[in-house]
Amino acid sequence: MLSIPSWLFVIPILASLVLVHELGHFLTAKLFNIKVTEFGFGFPPKIWGYKKGETEYTVNLIPIGGFVKMVGEEDPTDSRSFAAQSIPKRLIVLAAGPLMNLLTAIAIFFILLITPHQEYEGTITITNVAPNSPAMSAGLQPGDNIIAINNNSIGTTEELIEQIQKNKSQETTLNIQRNLMIGNVRASPEFSHNTTVTLTPRSNPPKLKVVEQVYDPNNEISLTDAKSYNSNLEVGDTMTQGSMGIIIGLSNPRIVEKKLNIIEAIPESFNQLFNVLTLTYTGLTNWSQTGDDPGFTGPIGIAQITGEVAEIGLSPLFQLTALISISLGILNLLPIPALDGGRLAFIAIEAVRGGKRVSPRIEGIIHMAGFIILISLIVLMSYFDLARILTGESIIN
Repeated sequence: MLSIPSWLFVIPILASLVLVHELGHFLTAKLFNIKVTEFGFGFPPKIWGYKKGETEYTVNLIPIGGFVKMVGEEDPTDSRSFAAQSIPKRLIVLAAGPLMNLLTAIAIFFILLITPHQEYEGTITITNVAPNSPAMSAGLQPGDNIIAINNNSIGTTEELIEQIQKNKSQETTLNIQRNLMIGNVRASPEFSHNTTVTLTPRSNPPKLKVVEQVYDPNNEISLTDAKSYNSNLEVGDTMTQGSMGIIIGLSNPRIVEKKLNIIEAIPESFNQLFNVLTLTYTGLTNWSQTGDDPGFTGPIGIAQITGEVAEIGLSPLFQLTALISISLGILNLLPIPALDGGRLAFIAIEAVRGGKRVSPRIEGIIHMAGFIILISLIVLMSYFDLARILTGESIIN
């Protein structure tokens, strides 16, 4: 039997998500009676078409994404053209694509939550504490079990991360289970006791260079201290810490069957979207402030991730699809020329100028320049993706 390479799943995933994106533009354009001459699946050349009314629905040869062709996108002389519409209507049509991507992610989260699935639960145990971190200042120790944060029970690493993200830069109370120490030996759990500690998770944890001799404590850490936190670190490496400055493990792991009812799943779906958006914002902020790798990848990298996740299981593949959908939505909302966000920016400028449009010629040149830069970045990211693949490096490990 012929085996299909798992990375090929990226084709229907990207095709579906871009098509959903374009469907948002299409439906809102129809809602506002904007003349749409073509709604295409894939990119030309055309291999099949069906015309209904004034719109031709086409299937094209290149099966990645789709497009909506509206009359007069830059020419307001036709009353039914896109350019002739009011500023609010044009904003809605352009924003509808990214919004559909976000709604798609919510729908995927919802389906996964109401479907019976297995999760790992256990006791979150601190294995290491970073020197001069909030955790060390609060007195947390290796071997401590985190039971709850601000009275919210913690049983999975996802729940821990969610609570830390919610409480960055805020005073946070941790309920800790601590086992009795007899010399250097930790006693059995029946000799444990519960305690609480208070700390403030950092919004921007430090990145410290590992050195033999520390001259700049704000930017350097000694090899001895670094190894006490992560034994794999060597001189010249950069020691990264989380918001609290701990490394955790899962003690007494067990598999539990989970399924939310519809009432529970609706708010949780939105909560998962919010968590992804928060993590994305944090990553972009750290990148802009410190230059840390935000984890960007191109189409080849997405294909590699898809292949690796597909081999894990169907549920993780759907979760990845939701994350890609969110990424497409966010990317298209950024004020990048040639993307929806760039066009939204020009409409915003028009609104600020009291309805005076930027010259279509100038806008076209800017969008073309943005398109060239965008393609160049994709090619560059693809080069790094290929280099990583050739070295056998995984993205998700």
